[in-house]
Amino acid sequence: MDAMAKLHPRHIAIVACCCLTCLIPAGMLMNTPSIFYPVIADELGVQTAEISAWMAICLLSAAVFQPALGNIVNRTSMRLLMLGGSFTMVVVFLVFSVATEPWMFWAIAVFTGFPFAACLSVGPATLVNRWFNERVGLILGFCAASSAIGGVLFMLLGQALIESVGWRTAYLVYAGIIVVVCIPAVVLCIRDHPADCGLKPYGQAPDGAEVADASADAGASPEPDAANIAQRARRCMVSPAFLLLIVAGFLMNMVCQVNGYLPKYVYWVDDQAALGVASVAFVSGVVLSSLAQAGSAAGKLILGAFSDFSVRNALILLCAGGAAGIACVWALPSTPFVVVGGFVYGFFLAAVLVLIPMLVREIFGAGDLYPVLYARVAIAPAIGGAAANIVWPYLADNFGGFDIVFSIALAMIAVILACSLIALRLGRAARE
Repeated sequence: MDAMAKLHPRHIAIVACCCLTCLIPAGMLMNTPSIFYPVIADELGVQTAEISAWMAICLLSAAVFQPALGNIVNRTSMRLLMLGGSFTMVVVFLVFSVATEPWMFWAIAVFTGFPFAACLSVGPATLVNRWFNERVGLILGFCAASSAIGGVLFMLLGQALIESVGWRTAYLVYAGIIVVVCIPAVVLCIRDHPADCGLKPYGQAPDGAEVADASADAGASPEPDAANIAQRARRCMVSPAFLLLIVAGFLMNMVCQVNGYLPKYVYWVDDQAALGVASVAFVSGVVLSSLAQAGSAAGKLILGAFSDFSVRNALILLCAGGAAGIACVWALPSTPFVVVGGFVYGFFLAAVLVLIPMLVREIFGAGDLYPVLYARVAIAPAIGGAAANIVWPYLADNFGGFDIVFSIALAMIAVILACSLIALRLGRAARE
């Protein structure tokens, strides 16, 4: 391997900064809202659902911003996009801190899709694919796991702040952390392409051209042919493989969103026990949901590394873990197996941020089409997540509790596996 294709501090800085944007603004945005909902609703004198509705708006906003960013990443500075995403989260938290009506949360949530795309999904996935030819899955796993870890850290910090100084000050502290830690890191570390620093992607095979001895304009990346990229992207987006990925991505996040209702499920089990038709749950709802989050962090690392060797086998492992975990939680809630089930189900939470980008890379390649196609596939899980936050509680409340929720989730996992395997086969056939 050419010396310039080896790991350089600049490669490490890209990974560290992507992990940081996933850890701080994205981790705060996606994984801490639940600790704020009850106290905000209580102070404003409204139902919790009126406050939590901003998260559904956030996911729908992400469905708009992700393809928009996919359209411009090849001709716009990623550093500016990630800075914009971080500054947007600062503004969002400042508005949250002074909000006095639910509509204020809804209005500012319209813009949260931008930091979601820039700091958590399209931004890190694009940079990792530009800077690395090897260990892409593992690095995406690290980034995704950072979001889960950030959720745990900032939930603990946020809860302590809420209890000591109130939820408004907690949001101000969140904004301050982004300004002090995240924004300087993006300015110092993010560069669009390895060629901008006189480097090659890590793991790139030698091509006979020495980057260090290149001409003066080698420090800049070549100007992409936007018209050609758009034409090729349109052909891909009408292919069966792409459409199957859309279906799989939509269903993946619907299954992932079941995690948010595990505390409600435990209450349902205990209500069944009070009626004498079941035994009480072995653990509390908060513990079960926390176990799933721990499984999520582990799964993102394990499945990310595994997908570097075989995306197909990683997909099978993901679906098997999700199905086995849901089955244990559903069938054995009063036994210690529910603990194992919650943790193993958490592996499935790696689907959206690790397996979807790896599936797109495996099927369509890692070239200039990647950010465009991944951004469009990412619309599906965003809409699926928004739909799940309506569908799952409605089914649980009106159609016999969580038996119907878990049975549909298991059926969805079977469809996800089938669609993804077929898409992989079609993609392999197209390359041959």
